[in-house]
Amino acid sequence: MSAARQATGAPQAGLTRTQLIGYALAGAACLAYGASLILAKQVVDDTPPLLGAALGMTFGMMVLAVVSAPDVRRDKGTRRRAWVWAALGGLAAGGGITCMFLAVSNAPVVVVAPILAMNPLTAILFSQIFIRGMERLTWRVLIGAVFVVAGVVIISLGQNT
Repeated sequence: MSAARQATGAPQAGLTRTQLIGYALAGAACLAYGASLILAKQVVDDTPPLLGAALGMTFGMMVLAVVSAPDVRRDKGTRRRAWVWAALGGLAAGGGITCMFLAVSNAPVVVVAPILAMNPLTAILFSQIFIRGMERLTWRVLIGAVFVVAGVVIISLGQNT
């Protein structure tokens, strides 16, 4: 396939193994984040939200440390810039988890969930601000993201009536 055809955003003949793995992991992340809302609601019924967020982040960090240990041993040449981006990503994730615990302690999950479902739009926005050269925004992606978010909001609002 020519580079010109790929640059137009036209669909490719098939998905690569790497893409399939990426999509499967995105589905797993969706399931994990969906479950985390329900679990967070259970936690904040028994403990202060900030403590719940701290405990959740601590257990998450322990799992991630075990899973990533082989990569840490192999990768000795990580550039300082990668550490800065990783630190900022960690701060953003920690802030998001903290806000999620505070949100479910103050509002029903069925209201919090659609608001959290707006994250594809914020991810698209931030990709255009910070990594424009790495990620290309197409109308197809933008329209798809809007429909996904709209669908989640409609379903959640219907559940609340």
